Amino acid sequence: MIKKLLLLFVLFTCCTAQAQNSVAVSPLPASLKIGISSDTYPYMFIDEQGKPAGLVVDYWRKVAGQRGVQVEFIAADWADTLSMLDAGTIDLHGGLGRTADREQQYLLGQSYLDIFSNVFVHRDLVGVHNLADLRPHLVGVVERSTHIDSLTKQQSDLVLKHYDSVSKMYDSALKGEIKAFTGLDRLPPRYSNYRELMSFYPVYKKVPVRKIELTFAVRRDQPKLLQALKQLAEAVDMSFRDQLERKWLSVDTDPNTLLIGVSIGNQPYMHVSGIGDVQGIFVDLWRLWSEKTGIAISFVPNQSEDSLAYLRKGRIDVQMAQVENAEKFTGLKPAYHLYNIYSSLFYNSQSVLTDPQQLKGATLGLLHTSSFGPQVQQQFPDIRLQVFDTVDQMIEAVLKKQLTGFLASDVIVRNRLGQSSSQHSLKVFPGIRYESAVYSLIRIDDKELYQNIQRGFAQISLDEMVAIEKRWLDKEAGGYFQTFRDKVPLTVAERQWLNQHQQIRVGVMSNWRPVEFVDEKGEAQGITSDVLKLLNKRLEVQFVPQPYNDWELLLADYKAGKLQMVANISDLPERRSFSAFSLDYWTLQWIMLGKHDAKFDAKVAQMSSHRIAIMREYQFVKQLKKDFPQHQVIEVDSLEEGLEMVVEGKADFALDTVVASGIAVRDPRYVNLRAYLPTDLPVYPSYFGVHKDLPELLVILNKGIKTISDADRKSLQDKWLNLEIKQGVDQSRVVTLVLQIAGLLLLVIIGFLIWNFSLRREVELRRKVEEKMRFMAGHDDLTQLPNRSLLVERLQTALHQHARHNEMLALMFIDLDGFKQVNDQYGHDLGDEMLVKLSALLSHCVRKTDTVARFGGDEFVILLTGLVDRDDAAIVAEKILLYLQEPLTLSVCQATVGASIGIAIYPHDGTDAAALLKSADKLMYQVKQQGKSQYRFSR
Repeated sequence: MIKKLLLLFVLFTCCTAQAQNSVAVSPLPASLKIGISSDTYPYMFIDEQGKPAGLVVDYWRKVAGQRGVQVEFIAADWADTLSMLDAGTIDLHGGLGRTADREQQYLLGQSYLDIFSNVFVHRDLVGVHNLADLRPHLVGVVERSTHIDSLTKQQSDLVLKHYDSVSKMYDSALKGEIKAFTGLDRLPPRYSNYRELMSFYPVYKKVPVRKIELTFAVRRDQPKLLQALKQLAEAVDMSFRDQLERKWLSVDTDPNTLLIGVSIGNQPYMHVSGIGDVQGIFVDLWRLWSEKTGIAISFVPNQSEDSLAYLRKGRIDVQMAQVENAEKFTGLKPAYHLYNIYSSLFYNSQSVLTDPQQLKGATLGLLHTSSFGPQVQQQFPDIRLQVFDTVDQMIEAVLKKQLTGFLASDVIVRNRLGQSSSQHSLKVFPGIRYESAVYSLIRIDDKELYQNIQRGFAQISLDEMVAIEKRWLDKEAGGYFQTFRDKVPLTVAERQWLNQHQQIRVGVMSNWRPVEFVDEKGEAQGITSDVLKLLNKRLEVQFVPQPYNDWELLLADYKAGKLQMVANISDLPERRSFSAFSLDYWTLQWIMLGKHDAKFDAKVAQMSSHRIAIMREYQFVKQLKKDFPQHQVIEVDSLEEGLEMVVEGKADFALDTVVASGIAVRDPRYVNLRAYLPTDLPVYPSYFGVHKDLPELLVILNKGIKTISDADRKSLQDKWLNLEIKQGVDQSRVVTLVLQIAGLLLLVIIGFLIWNFSLRREVELRRKVEEKMRFMAGHDDLTQLPNRSLLVERLQTALHQHARHNEMLALMFIDLDGFKQVNDQYGHDLGDEMLVKLSALLSHCVRKTDTVARFGGDEFVILLTGLVDRDDAAIVAEKILLYLQEPLTLSVCQATVGASIGIAIYPHDGTDAAALLKSADKLMYQVKQQGKSQYRFSR
């Protein structure tokens, strides 16, 4: 009986607790009246249809919707919303900033968003960087807004002008009655004169005041309602809040557009011009990144601190550039080492400073973003450092003799001084210079974006980076990228890493001429060895080749960590557990060596069964067997073994790279062999493998690889792929032969004539091979048209000639319309056939002196030289479009494609190759957007 009573007691207690808990979360009415401001965009406002909208509205619909509570939003001017709460007209205020006064007057809920209070400043107000600079000016505020509390606490001597509503304050600003006013993150697009207001009060000119905690409020006599609302609010997922911020607080762009924060006031690196254009070296680099990746971007100018806060909140995706600083990088991840900047000590030219001893007891200025403060303090322990927000503030302080000097970027300071009358008022203290690494930042968890950023910048060549830098920096200023050719400027951390790793062992093969081999002295030679020597010089590192006879042993030692790097390794999924892979530094193309009478077709797939010898160490062996099962693949240990099998008739072809085969073509033992170029075998980039445990080495190595220019590659190609025939050895054999059979003069003459004829024939064949290999380097394998590199070479030559004679040329960028559909429907073989026929059609439409090039995929570029008028280019474009109206007859069907054509004219659209290509490409995309199958010039 006692047990039953105890059981009933426990059940009664549990039910009572549940009932109490139920009561604790259930005093919510069936509906709630929520007060909101009618004009506080984007947080709460009335939209064009007269309906409540904004971040606060979406938030409360979500909160109330969890319990099925109906909500009614009552909108009014800001000051009136608080009056409605006081009068009990509404149940709660949906969104207001937390202040000490409001905590006394109302019951406040938890904060559900951080917003930022700002002062928007007229674009013509110069030298306004903080609240103190606003003291001579009237600052507009809205009655009873949080901004008033923020301003009076931080700068109590400001003169404030009060307004009944936000719209009245904006009207007053446009009339010129005030030159500054308070606001949140953005100005409201629904304001009738929004565009005019934005042009006079741009976002990049705003002065940050403070962070505000956005919360909600009920009357003090409603504690149970507050408790219920708090519990509902706690149940809202944090990811939903992130979605709200992205929806309402990001820039109005397509969701697929990448938002990039730009810190203003850092010209010529990144800044916003007087007319609102985002510009600078870093801006152009990111624009080029966008072109390379095809990912759309939009720039969000802001103060540096605002940008970092926005990045953490997800309001932007990337901070374009930020000086390395562990404190400011908290919660963020460096995505790419974008640049290095160099800072010097500037002082008043009226002072005489030549000796570091004179700096004892001095006060030096430093930017709050600087990373070298501890380094300065260590070097000069007797100085005092004072932190500033902007370079302009430090310049002013030095000129007023409030500072002995300041440390800042050479380029930025000289740019500032060049725009003011203070150009000759400052001097640079000799011998004091600090280096700072600049990184693009993302959020820590954004792994896919990290990969995209790395991949995009890897596609930008050093020449392109140098061209951008030269556009913004004069010769005296020098530049970061321009120093790469002789010596790559590494960060302090990267140099320290190299100092701790004196030698980097690189695995290479000992018998793969001319790529990797060991000479008579036992020293590593070849293309890879020369690339490593180039990197050693430019990186000041010691990459030491370690030759191996056995690839499997080399790979095993690399996996075990006995080698830090491996050259010419393929990026395979099974290797990514122990290896990372560098940028590609060389390209390997396959070639087949066989007898003169070998049965060869342009495509290996179309050839009848053959015996093909290939080195077993190539990863391509597996793919060769899989893709071409009709052929017998013979695995050999070396190219020489494969060639001997061909000579002896045991194999029909030996397959190897163009570079390695170049050596064999010159060997007298293989005088009866010739080279065949298959068109359906892949082209392989060459990578260095870097052990997975050495991510620092990969970053350093990639910087060095970027310095390897086309000229460097050509020099190596000329050195190791020189196919000119040397006939000295053969002539000596003739002399010996003549001396041995001197008595048989007639036979000697006949023999000599026969031999000479054979030699001439062989020389001619080898010259053809040489010409074919040189042709391959500058032409597309499929269409035989000039490729991108040859086009640029011809374009640059033409530009020099046309500049000299003041002539006009045109560059036509052509993208085929409808090609992908044909390719997908009928297969790649038919797509290749169509490209070949289209190449012939385009060549037929131009003169012999013009160039038709395949730029890649289904893109073609035509160079028209010696034009009298741009109508000459229009005639060619119309001819192409006319011909394309007729269906192309292919082997299995008839197909019709169109063309979108962008036409850039020299000198109107650009004076260099890059500018003309960019202009023509941009015009082509405009045609795509306007209906395709047309052509377009710039206006």
